[in-house]
Amino acid sequence: SVRSTRSSFEENFVRRGSSLDVPSDSSSEKDKLVRRTSQRGLTLQRGSSSRSGLDPSAATLNVKCGIGVGRVAGIHVGDDISRREYIILGDPIDQVAKAEAAASHGEVFASPEVIEYLAKIGTVQGDWEAALKERRPMRIALREEKFFEAHQCRRRSSNMSASADNVLQRCDNLDYSELIWLKRMISLYAHPVVVNDDNETTSRFKNESDDLERHLAEAELRNVYTCFISPLIDYKITGDEEKDEKLFNLLNDIMNLARRQLDRACGHLRQFIVDDKGVVLIFTFGLRGSTFPNMIAHHAIPVTLSICESLLEELGVKTTAGATFGKVYCGVVGGSKRHEFAALGPSVNLAARLMSPKTNSGVILVDKNVRLLTSQIFFKPLPAVKAKGYTEPVPIFEPVMAGENEWGQTKTNIVGRESEMKEIMRVAKDMALSRIASKFLFVSAASGTGKSTLMVQSTERVRAMVKKMKKRVIVTRNISNDGDSRVPFSLFRSIFRDVLLEVRHEDENSQNSLQGSKGDSTRADSVVDFSISEQWDSLSLRSQSSKNSTMSTDVTRFRFICEELNAPPEFVEVVGKRLLGLKTGTSNTGGSPPELAKIVDFMADAFVRCTKHADLVLLALDDVHWMDEMSWKVVQAIFERGQNVLSLIGSRPPSANPLTVDKTFWSELQSTYRDDGRYLEISLQPFNEMEVQQMISFTLDIGMNEIDSSFWRNVFTTSGGMPHYLSYALETIKRNNLTIKLDNGLVGLKSSEGDDSKLGFGSVNELLLYRLDALDATVRNALHLAAVLGNDFDLLDAALTYEQMFRVRNSDRWESAMGLCSLFDIAIDEGILEQSFAVEDVTGDDADGDAVVADSINEEEKMRASLGNVAISLRGRKSHPLYAENRRYRFTHDSWKTSILNIMLDGRKAELHEYVAITLEQEMSEEAHNQDDLKWQLRVFRHWNSSGNFSKASELGLKIGSQMMIMGLNPQAIMIFNDVLDIWTSTGTECDDEERYGDIEASILDSIDVQELEYLIKLNIQKGKAFSSLGQGKDGFKAFQSALDILHYAPCASSTDFDRSVTFPIFSGLFVVLKFGAVTQDSEFSYEKNLCKQFVEQARLNNDPVHYGRAVAMEGETLARLGNFEEALETLDVIKSIYDIESQHAAICKSYGSDRVGQAFHHSINWNHALGQTDAALATCKYIVDEIVPKSDPKNVHNTMCLLYTVFVTMKENGMALEARDIFNLRLVEPFEQHFGSNGSTFSKPLWKPILMLLDLQGNQDKPIDNIDEYLAWALDEDNYILKPAMLEGAWGNFGPTPTALLAEIPYFLSRRDECIKHRSCLLKRAITQMAISLDNAKSKSMIKFAQMYAQQKLDTMKAYQKECMCNN
Repeated sequence: SVRSTRSSFEENFVRRGSSLDVPSDSSSEKDKLVRRTSQRGLTLQRGSSSRSGLDPSAATLNVKCGIGVGRVAGIHVGDDISRREYIILGDPIDQVAKAEAAASHGEVFASPEVIEYLAKIGTVQGDWEAALKERRPMRIALREEKFFEAHQCRRRSSNMSASADNVLQRCDNLDYSELIWLKRMISLYAHPVVVNDDNETTSRFKNESDDLERHLAEAELRNVYTCFISPLIDYKITGDEEKDEKLFNLLNDIMNLARRQLDRACGHLRQFIVDDKGVVLIFTFGLRGSTFPNMIAHHAIPVTLSICESLLEELGVKTTAGATFGKVYCGVVGGSKRHEFAALGPSVNLAARLMSPKTNSGVILVDKNVRLLTSQIFFKPLPAVKAKGYTEPVPIFEPVMAGENEWGQTKTNIVGRESEMKEIMRVAKDMALSRIASKFLFVSAASGTGKSTLMVQSTERVRAMVKKMKKRVIVTRNISNDGDSRVPFSLFRSIFRDVLLEVRHEDENSQNSLQGSKGDSTRADSVVDFSISEQWDSLSLRSQSSKNSTMSTDVTRFRFICEELNAPPEFVEVVGKRLLGLKTGTSNTGGSPPELAKIVDFMADAFVRCTKHADLVLLALDDVHWMDEMSWKVVQAIFERGQNVLSLIGSRPPSANPLTVDKTFWSELQSTYRDDGRYLEISLQPFNEMEVQQMISFTLDIGMNEIDSSFWRNVFTTSGGMPHYLSYALETIKRNNLTIKLDNGLVGLKSSEGDDSKLGFGSVNELLLYRLDALDATVRNALHLAAVLGNDFDLLDAALTYEQMFRVRNSDRWESAMGLCSLFDIAIDEGILEQSFAVEDVTGDDADGDAVVADSINEEEKMRASLGNVAISLRGRKSHPLYAENRRYRFTHDSWKTSILNIMLDGRKAELHEYVAITLEQEMSEEAHNQDDLKWQLRVFRHWNSSGNFSKASELGLKIGSQMMIMGLNPQAIMIFNDVLDIWTSTGTECDDEERYGDIEASILDSIDVQELEYLIKLNIQKGKAFSSLGQGKDGFKAFQSALDILHYAPCASSTDFDRSVTFPIFSGLFVVLKFGAVTQDSEFSYEKNLCKQFVEQARLNNDPVHYGRAVAMEGETLARLGNFEEALETLDVIKSIYDIESQHAAICKSYGSDRVGQAFHHSINWNHALGQTDAALATCKYIVDEIVPKSDPKNVHNTMCLLYTVFVTMKENGMALEARDIFNLRLVEPFEQHFGSNGSTFSKPLWKPILMLLDLQGNQDKPIDNIDEYLAWALDEDNYILKPAMLEGAWGNFGPTPTALLAEIPYFLSRRDECIKHRSCLLKRAITQMAISLDNAKSKSMIKFAQMYAQQKLDTMKAYQKECMCNN
């Protein structure tokens, strides 16, 4: 075996006995092979030397060689479909590495084994005997000179030449199909780029150009992502057939696993080899066929992490990895007979260096270019390294498993809470051993009691315990923050991304069999028992971040889950992009968002699907008193349908911190589920006196028997026994050296004057203020900004805000950022802040054999290497010099942030919030993805709102609220609108005599400008719409009326600059809630009449046909509600004179949600029915079907339903039921499925199936129906008569017959059919019951007259038929 190094190029030559050679155990043949190999090494050196003299301008090749000898094994790894490699294993590989490393340029070194053979077959110059004794390589040649002489021997010829000509002759006898098969099999060993190029290159070009010309033409310089991964396995050949076979199988499994992951991500496997560096996988992105938008963030980094984690999870193989991005040579290297495709360059060498154990301690390391091109993953900066091809030390980074909400760090020793942790572990152990229903463990504790510490410690102890039991555990964690209650599904932005990493693309059986073949440690027959009491102290804990997934950009997994769970297409847009913050790459197609219930079901089902292979799933959630309502619904669904999911939930006491959890579910937890053993509760109490003494002993490193009673009593009194506040007190004592040895020989406090002394502080708050006051003013100012940013924040956000505040020049940005960083470092030293992504500095091996190593971080080192020749366009955050070294901070406890905010002036807080808002808004505008991310928008909104800038908060609040309303998140939208309105409703003189309009003092309304008035009106309108959508008509009325009151009072409303059109939705909204019966009116309907009068007059003065048409349509509906049908029909003449659907339809829908003007024609059908004018009603039906609907937006299916609802009823009542059914399918069902898919949702969709059934039954009364059995089964199921949502009844009862009336007709028409005669009595009874309900609803809920007339007529008909049937019987 020979290894020769030519600059950065490598060649390996291995001779192995085969059918072409004599058996490798032949001593004579080994001698010959060694002689020929040694001569080959000398030839290489001479060839290199001679070439260097040909052309002085040509680059020279510096060559050194190493030679080894011994038994080797060659194995083929891979499959017959995607990729193969030929791997050579054996001791000669290591011999070559050592020999080549000992050589200098121009030298040939041989291993001791080679020297031994050379000595047998010839003479060796030098002290070769000493080299053999010391087992060290020895030089046998230097350029033209050689230091050995081999005896001549006759060369034995092979019976078959391996020349290219001979190979071609052997192929002559193969037919075409065999040649194609042979080519395909050979291509498995070639690089994918070569295979693709060969397949795409025409035969003519191949024939007209030689190989060299073609290779030169195809060579390129490209920016390429290169990754080296080294599986840390023992790859030595033992000679034991069984052991070696296991090694060969493992290598094959590694190859196939990596190839499978790369195929999914469309990456290229460059090489899979075994050399002196060990087993090495090399893959790339960026070559032809593997270049994509966001290539590194969306493909390269995710697949790197996925390969490393899959090797560990599936095969139990740990890895080191190095990844870089830079310009490399991509093309064929080698000679005319032997060559290969390669990627060469400094960045490739750096990737190999980062993988090396000398640099890497078992993690993934990347260079600065990869760091800059990857978002949503945090990176820990490490000391720069020197690398070949780089003049300056190269900054390197480690991706850390951190995200938006960081989990805390585990501690080796803690005081107290042992019994609570053991209880949690006992529950987890029982669940891991047997697949049972999920459990809910609720930890309740007041602030400072140590709840979060218990959660962190318990979570890690459960993980370690289940791992020792050889069972598979998935741990996913989240901490909710103040403000998350406004973010829908806030929890699952992190949790959902976590579980996406757990998804298995293979079916479970094949996955299990795969793991079983590897000797998977999680199999039942290898389960290890664990004694909680006896092995408590043996658990090795290590800090982990809140997420075990950094796959936040891996949209592929999300799409896979969507497809597997048959989720509609809009889930990718709405759920993936807007709710979860995934960069899906899709844009809003205008489709209808999925129903909230379906989103909840999807998230729960996805969670269960992704984690079903685990023996235990620990869902650890802290501070859930800040969690939003929709997240709670998903947690509930996971609990109800999942198995082996332990929900460990931490919260402050619900009595003082109400939860947004569903009240019914919470009640069931406290009763039914508690009785079943599925709900457990732990209530943490303050430390007792003994635990306080233990805490003092542990913190100050003194014995418990050395503590004076006055000491621990003072500390206990000051802290109230609350662990976190106790730690503050003890830290203050330790920092300020406040202890002293008393006369009695015990340790006490310097300030002790008696048992009632309290350290000189009246409360913990005073103690915190004392600590804060001791800081320099610059540190306090930095902490002011930190407190405004929130519980946790990015250094980069703080730096960008500082630049806004102090107008930092571009040239000073780095210095400014590092100055701010140094201030935060002081706060870290004081225990106020912590770097939330930092990994605990621990070095050692845990009991499971897992090395836990964390290199120290040199925070001061400035690693500012340039991007070199990589063309990266940096914008926004990425253009900041700090970006590559950004880090994340969090307050060690919420009490620090609260104390800082409490001492800040309101004006100062508002000023800082505004600076932060400006900074974040600028970032949002520079990143298109953030503009669609609800959480990012809400983050900006929170700062604008806290700044008191009403206009900016209103603008963004309206945008966010409107998006939420579209998605059905009306309660969350209302909270946003109220947040903005509170800027002024909570402001005032607090004088009882001050007049208020819309809860705002008149003095404030006197001073607002036109823009602020418009925002005020819009906010109240949107708030009213949101309440109306929830069926809360009275609250909706209050919001609309507030807008009207503000409009009537505000002086600036009379300004010519005021846009009067913003007020028209007030009247429309009030009219809607009036129809719902939300307002009690007098017998004359005076309020409604006056409202219509105002609307018509305001719209007429505005001279806008869009709003004027809506006002006249509203007037017509009001007249009809009063029974004045002739006058109502007169308004239709006015509408006809101003309504032009082609030019006005879109504008009307934009202003009012649907075409309320066109719908006046629909209402006129009911008015004609009331007057007995059936022909006029039918004529209007025809006009709507022929003229209005075809010109309406087909995507606005709600508007189409509003236009056609009574049209269907009128047609079916006049013998045209089947024609109505065709129109229903043509104008509603087909357009809906075309634009939104069959799984899409819209308000009226629950009624579609019953209406189609009714039209089919009524139109085919005397004809056979194919689906009659299906119709009958539907009619006999009483659950089908329950409307969901219930507000469907009132909504459509104001357009025509109530939905209940239409449902009642289905069993009625079935009862008249002979096929259903045995169910006739039951069907008739149900029909009459439902129609009676419809009549009562129409009378009591202020629905239109026609709804009452229709129900009464149908009820009479049904009763008559029932009587007829009874008589016949």
